[in-house]
Amino acid sequence: MKKNLLGIAVATSLLMASCSKQNAGTSGSSDFGGGGGLFDRGGGGSTGSHDFAGIPLGGLPDNLFVFTNGTRDADLQGASKGFIGDITINGVMASERTSGTVPYKGTITTNAANLSKWQDIINDNTSQATGVYANPAITDLEAALENAFASVNALASSAGYSGITPQSLDGLNTQNGVDETFVFDITSGFQVSTKINITGDAGDKYIFRWDTDQDFSNGYNGQVKFQSGGGIVPNGDLDPSNFLHVAGDIASSGGGTNPPAPYPQGPRDADGTGTLISGGSNWNGGGFFTGYWLTTGAPTITGSGQPYGATSSLSNAIFVGGWYSKTNKYIITSGSSGVHVSMN
Repeated sequence: MKKNLLGIAVATSLLMASCSKQNAGTSGSSDFGGGGGLFDRGGGGSTGSHDFAGIPLGGLPDNLFVFTNGTRDADLQGASKGFIGDITINGVMASERTSGTVPYKGTITTNAANLSKWQDIINDNTSQATGVYANPAITDLEAALENAFASVNALASSAGYSGITPQSLDGLNTQNGVDETFVFDITSGFQVSTKINITGDAGDKYIFRWDTDQDFSNGYNGQVKFQSGGGIVPNGDLDPSNFLHVAGDIASSGGGTNPPAPYPQGPRDADGTGTLISGGSNWNGGGFFTGYWLTTGAPTITGSGQPYGATSSLSNAIFVGGWYSKTNKYIITSGSSGVHVSMN
């Protein structure tokens, strides 16, 4: 079925292409091509300038995690399968906690004089982790996150993709040799326990807005939960960096199986397919957050940019890309893991 292209003018002067959905007979194969150098770390406190299909992201994609708040709780617990990628936090505001041993490879950057309890994570990984202190990088990253929320909110949804479920996208095939951008408004089906296969060109970009009422001014409503091996699986010439999400609360639980290789199978070097980080272990199912996730937590607090609040406790959450949030409470607990994916 031939795709129809529609130019969408948005406030960011972005020209968006939209089309009607194609369901492929097969999900296709994925080689994560076109990216090169995936999972390279950003060097700690990086504030580079990136954009995603015209959406300004600043230095966010140089990190695995960016947390601009965390006043109620900033808890990165042990019993983890490990994390690889840089982390930048607002240590002046955050109430850092940790327990057990967290396998970690990367640089944790804070604007505070120290990492408080998170220093234990560095101390337990001296051969592969470092800390950067009293660094103001979080200021620019916080501004970039708010700017990205506003820019994504201003986009028009692609024709045929307003008020859909994520499950309806399984089998989507946009591979036609033309770089296109698609904006999906997801309003239901937020509990995902199946694999959603999407096939496309290396230059295709997919923007997901998870909000039950499609009124972004009152926050991103609804809890997005990946569980039992559910997640978005890139195919064709796609890799995780082709996907961008905005959402409020997120949650996860274990079970199921991993997406098949070449999707990364654990916190590994060499594009997620090399050697496991020291202390890390391969994943065994869980909830897979593919791409770059920009979240707020449940939108209960207003008056300071995009409404925000607490995030549900995350068990067996697997991040393959990055998570950037203004949530005031996050607890990353048993079985969780993450691999940073550089932008292609």
